[in-house]
Amino acid sequence: MEHIHTAHSRLANLISTRPDQVAFTASTTDGLMLIAHCLDWQAGDTIIIAEDEFPSNVHPWLNLQELGVQVHTVPARNHHIVAEDIFASITSRTRLVSLSLVEFSTGFRNDIAPIAAYCHERGILCGIDAIQALGALEVNVQALDVDYVAAAAHKWLLSPRTTGILYVSDNLFPQLHMRRKSWYSMEEPFDYFNYQQPLKAGAACLEYSWPNAFPIVGLDVALEVFESLNGGMQAVEARVLGITGRLLAGLERLGYPIISPQGKGERSGIVCFLPHPEYRNMTNQQIASGLAAQQIYVVARAGAVRISPHFYNTIEEIDVVLNTLEDLKK
Repeated sequence: MEHIHTAHSRLANLISTRPDQVAFTASTTDGLMLIAHCLDWQAGDTIIIAEDEFPSNVHPWLNLQELGVQVHTVPARNHHIVAEDIFASITSRTRLVSLSLVEFSTGFRNDIAPIAAYCHERGILCGIDAIQALGALEVNVQALDVDYVAAAAHKWLLSPRTTGILYVSDNLFPQLHMRRKSWYSMEEPFDYFNYQQPLKAGAACLEYSWPNAFPIVGLDVALEVFESLNGGMQAVEARVLGITGRLLAGLERLGYPIISPQGKGERSGIVCFLPHPEYRNMTNQQIASGLAAQQIYVVARAGAVRISPHFYNTIEEIDVVLNTLEDLKK
């Protein structure tokens, strides 16, 4: 229980918010499902998402179609989600815009703050899936001014699976109807036979059953590692962007087509590229297998190769990756 309490505080500190605005869930999907199910919807309400989102940020909204809710998908332009395209999609029936802070399939970092501001000026909710950012990039929920952040701890946060994270803003919380509440949501959960007691204050009431304790212990220890790093998350982000910058420069030198956007503020810890155009018979899966043979583990997805180095990787390791890719061309 001490670890669970400390993990709440450390996580809140990591994203620049209060512990009472943070709840633990089972996964990113679980957090987004909570938001979807706890809001009141009317037939004709519209939700806006982006093209090629990870399914966690799609199915919770598609499930609402049986209530007459519409889901509008904004297409990408050259692997970018353009804010103006989102704005152009907003109508008088738009209720919510849900995006990824970092797109899993390209590494594109959405410019969330101006999108959230545009939404709030019109009374529209705006939230994010942050699983591909949290732990690699600095995430300040106050600066982003989003209504919710859903994520999980098993990727960049270096923690066990089945530990989800949900931030709920002060603006959103009063709009939530706790349709998933149980004994652990209650103010005194161990007063077992008091079925009429009030809910816990803040986001803690969203934790409706006993916490997934062992993975949360792992998360607490991982967050302690992040806290111990000189410079905090600003230093982690600078390190990650520095390493991926060297990777991008090397891929360009070798002639591999890069699909990850590289404009100012667009980069993340994910770098995606296509097979070399001179070797069209080599697939992305063959590249991934060739790298794996040298104990370099990447992901082959949707025709591209995705490399995701973290702060603990070194420039020397990036050079090994590039040398191996050069050898694969021969």
